[in-house]
Amino acid sequence: MKKIAPHIILILLLLTIPIVSSPDFDGTLSVFRVSPFQREFIRFVFVVLFFYLNLNLFLPKLYSKKKYFLFIICLLICFGIMVFIPNYLTSENGMSAHHLQMQMKPHSMGSPENIPLPPREGQFPAENTGYRNHNPYSQMIFSSLLPFLFSFLSSLYIFKNIEKKELERSKAKAELLSLKYQLQPHFLFNILNSIYSLALLKSDDAPNGILKLSNVMRYVVQESSKDFVGLSKEIEYLKDYIALQLVRTDSSLDFSYTETGIIKDEQIAPFILVNFIENAFKYGFNAEENSKISVNVIIKDGVLNFNVFNNIVNRNISDENSLKIGMKNTIEHLNHAYSGKYTLNSHNNGKTFEVDLKINLL
Repeated sequence: MKKIAPHIILILLLLTIPIVSSPDFDGTLSVFRVSPFQREFIRFVFVVLFFYLNLNLFLPKLYSKKKYFLFIICLLICFGIMVFIPNYLTSENGMSAHHLQMQMKPHSMGSPENIPLPPREGQFPAENTGYRNHNPYSQMIFSSLLPFLFSFLSSLYIFKNIEKKELERSKAKAELLSLKYQLQPHFLFNILNSIYSLALLKSDDAPNGILKLSNVMRYVVQESSKDFVGLSKEIEYLKDYIALQLVRTDSSLDFSYTETGIIKDEQIAPFILVNFIENAFKYGFNAEENSKISVNVIIKDGVLNFNVFNNIVNRNISDENSLKIGMKNTIEHLNHAYSGKYTLNSHNNGKTFEVDLKINLL
């Protein structure tokens, strides 16, 4: 209803234009009894109808699908209706309101010479007498051509703008989906490496690691094609991912995870947060050196504050380029999903690295 109301208001406003602009308009509805006005008003109604017909039917169904012959035929039919139908629906010899008023005025001299005489048999009335006969075809076509062209060009302009916006929206969605698929294999390869390490060590944590991996893979498969997912699902995915990373660490790592606030029905773009955690484990864990990694999640009033801190204890990273690509993709993902609605700050002093992300989820 909200989408229809502006169109109804616009149509009503447009239909007042031929009324107030008519030379026969005297402030009352008597103008609707004047046949020349009736023809122009009906023609104006057809102009409005053609605008919406062209915008919603001819352009998307024929023009955009390159059915040019049918498109031109439909335009010619509509133009013919606009030219001829108003003349056949109204009287051909109606008098203008102005002439009717002049007929009704008392003549000052009272002389018979001042009373206009009707035309003789076979004689056309003069143009200024107020009698309006049927317009010649050339005049009918000319009077309809400008409104028809205006309606056609304005609907074409709006259609092209809508088409352009749809194309941009589809392109942005395709790019976003492409970024997601670039991230997924990168995550999975690292997780598989962690499970492989557990298997080599014959650790009792291997079964739990396989369960966590199953959860992560299920999330990736089911949620990757969605633009937004529940924040609670994304947080659970992060916890499973962290659990998989922790199984390959030891007591040299001091890890902490805190979560503050109540998650309600907030939505978030998937795979936005995990890359920051992945980088923290890559650079922040080294079995030969004590280190610290902390992850803090705060949800308040629809705003997510996400903070990750780590010591830099690992500088020999074989897949550093992959990490850089993953971070670049994450930032592009943020720009697509939360343009103007997020802030990302990071601090690197060579010994520690901290990133603080704030997203308005509403």
